[in-house]
Amino acid sequence: MVGVFLFFLFVFMPAPAKAATSTLRGWAWWGDTLQKVYFNCLDDVIGDRLDVDYNLDSLPVPRGFHFYSSPCQYTNHKVEINSQGNFSGKAWNATKGFISFSGTTTPPDGYGSTSSNCPATCNSSNQCWACYDDTDQNVYGWAQVDDDGTWLKLDSALTPPVKIQSCGSSVWPGYGVQPGDFVGYATSSLGDLSFNCKSESGSDMCATRDYKVVIGNLTVGNLSAPNWPYSAACNSTALGATLRWCKKSGTQTAYEVIVSSTNSTTTPICYSGKKYSTDATQYNLPNLDPACSSLDYDSAYYWWVRLYDEYDQPTDWYQYNTNSVSDTDNNRDGLNLTFQTYKHEFPSPYFTWSPYEVLVGTSTLFSATSSQYSPHGLDDYVACSGANCTYLWTVLNDPGSTITPDDEATTSIVFSLAASTTINLVVTDSIGYYCSTSTIIRINYGLPIWREIKAR
Repeated sequence: MVGVFLFFLFVFMPAPAKAATSTLRGWAWWGDTLQKVYFNCLDDVIGDRLDVDYNLDSLPVPRGFHFYSSPCQYTNHKVEINSQGNFSGKAWNATKGFISFSGTTTPPDGYGSTSSNCPATCNSSNQCWACYDDTDQNVYGWAQVDDDGTWLKLDSALTPPVKIQSCGSSVWPGYGVQPGDFVGYATSSLGDLSFNCKSESGSDMCATRDYKVVIGNLTVGNLSAPNWPYSAACNSTALGATLRWCKKSGTQTAYEVIVSSTNSTTTPICYSGKKYSTDATQYNLPNLDPACSSLDYDSAYYWWVRLYDEYDQPTDWYQYNTNSVSDTDNNRDGLNLTFQTYKHEFPSPYFTWSPYEVLVGTSTLFSATSSQYSPHGLDDYVACSGANCTYLWTVLNDPGSTITPDDEATTSIVFSLAASTTINLVVTDSIGYYCSTSTIIRINYGLPIWREIKAR
């Protein structure tokens, strides 16, 4: 019955999609006269909302009382950022009209600020004027007023220029900027365009007019794996991985993770199921989830994650695609879509010493009784022998001690200090996997030899 359930679950599980497009919401503030610039028609104020500050000033011409109209009925527009970081679409201002974030007209710098800083191509060939680089959280490029051609420079010289809070360090520390929030200024001949009241006049402006531009939908970023260093392999198992992600914007209420040995979600070896959590950012392997099998040694795996928003709607599946030689698996297969497990379990270091009471200036024999993963591929440990293991002995807080030799299974150590001293042993197997163990030993002075002398 369990097998039938899992088959049904996996067969009807949707295939992965590209990372979701980011849809902007909210409004910016343009100078002292132009005021609100709306980035999505769902936020436009064009009805009879007379209780809203500045409502009459922000209404389209002719000024005065306007009856309510449904959002996007007359000004259907929005600004988006695609999965490669390129902007598209239009914002809207009651006085200047539509403001385009993409087009073919050559900007004032001839695409200099965009083509040199954008993660993907951004020029007239794909009608791109502006982009976002997640590595530095900066926005680069231009926007343009449709009617009169006024240019707005997004990567301005003002502090801060336009930035988006992502998974990195805060773009405006100390002011509660949330993931997905914009901060900073664009510049134009008609005045500066402020994207967040918190980055204007030290956030004092928020008391009189509260505004910001945000990424409105739930998006995911910074997928990483396997995050399984030698310490984790030594302390638990080599067959482990920690799959991590971050919420770049929006509200998270749940998540799902899929792990597969093929580049498809239809035949996973591990499915987390829908797990409710507002702040989860990782999924650990191994675990006790019933639809999650154990990993295999020396194997490559693909993985995906998707989150659920406050309306219980899922994002697209985000696929891990950033494996590199700097990751804990060293990207052995050279593919950025997979992470790799270790080839086998790591050695298990252990040692004893004699005599048990250790004295200053006397020789103490230390013997490694370590074990290693079976060289015959069996899933068990065997005693280290011959060239299968190498050793390194160190004394951590007795610089005057002598170790003879320091690279064999058995060594003699003479200590120079009477103190609590740490002895460390590193055991490395035949392919270079290593683990260490340490023991603190109390080193004592030898008792003096007393001889009774008869009184004269």
